[in-house]
Amino acid sequence: MKKISLLIVLGVCGAFGLMPGSSYAQDVDRNQAVGRTLTDAQLDAIVKPSLAQCQANSNRIDAASIIPTRNAKEFPNNKIANTLHGIWQGRIIGDDKDLGVDYFWIFDTIRNEALIIALRNGKQSVASPRNAATAPKLAFLLCAKEGYVPAKVSPQIQEFVKVFDGLDAAPGIVQKATGVKVRKARPTLADLWQGLLASKYFESMPAVAFAGGFFKPIQIARVANAVGPAGLSLKWNAEYRGGGATSIKYVTGLPMTGVEHGEFIGTTTRAGDYVVSTPGNGKIWKVEASLATSRMPNEDEARTFPVVCYDLAFDSVTLGPLQDNNRERSARGSIRQKRK
Repeated sequence: MKKISLLIVLGVCGAFGLMPGSSYAQDVDRNQAVGRTLTDAQLDAIVKPSLAQCQANSNRIDAASIIPTRNAKEFPNNKIANTLHGIWQGRIIGDDKDLGVDYFWIFDTIRNEALIIALRNGKQSVASPRNAATAPKLAFLLCAKEGYVPAKVSPQIQEFVKVFDGLDAAPGIVQKATGVKVRKARPTLADLWQGLLASKYFESMPAVAFAGGFFKPIQIARVANAVGPAGLSLKWNAEYRGGGATSIKYVTGLPMTGVEHGEFIGTTTRAGDYVVSTPGNGKIWKVEASLATSRMPNEDEARTFPVVCYDLAFDSVTLGPLQDNNRERSARGSIRQKRK
């Protein structure tokens, strides 16, 4: 098919007096066979987002930001699950001076659920990782663009660094951050979330600004591409609650529900394996959520609330370096197999 296509192109060019020389034809054929590749430095720039990426005024996508087929890699779903599983410390870079936020995200990819907490209270409930330079990172780049809800004044990166591969510390971290006592001996993340709701934590004022979310189910799937290695789909349903001086104007006592989803392309850099979701790589990460109801719990009549929505398309989401193994996931998986 390639030879036929090339003959058609040459025939059309010749009809208009545009026949290329033999050296040009050889170059075209060689480029088709070899394909485009990126340098190590270019790949590093793709997998490590920076605020500087938001400064470009052009609407065109830089070719150096798109992972070509020759640099693309396919990774098993279990490798993504192994990497996500555990406890992550978060921070916000940018956004009108970097904000000090008690921010953490906990993933349980055995039960396919996750819990996130953010408190602007000047404290830190999760210790910084000892190997921060090489630990897996989950980074979300959001450039300030018109039409985002909530509106963004300046670009920001929400970056999470993996601190623990396991979940043993999760109950203590949630209790330390929120002050809500954990009553179960070995609670799941769903148990911790329900404990926060039962205590009416999100109806109080625990900080100047505060928010939390529960995500289930976490879905990891392979996505076939027209050419080259397969990509990756990530998706989870979400429930958000919060209050105070947040950019999202939460309604006390009412949840916002929605979905987060995106598609990724994998690649290997000098630092390890990564998956990337950006314009030109998979499908950009989107968050779509809205107020779930206009009726407060235990009320007979509906009341009118302001329109609240959370509708964002992130300019870049990256995860890596990926982990091949996770001792806790492997151990729990072995226990499950024995029980069967």
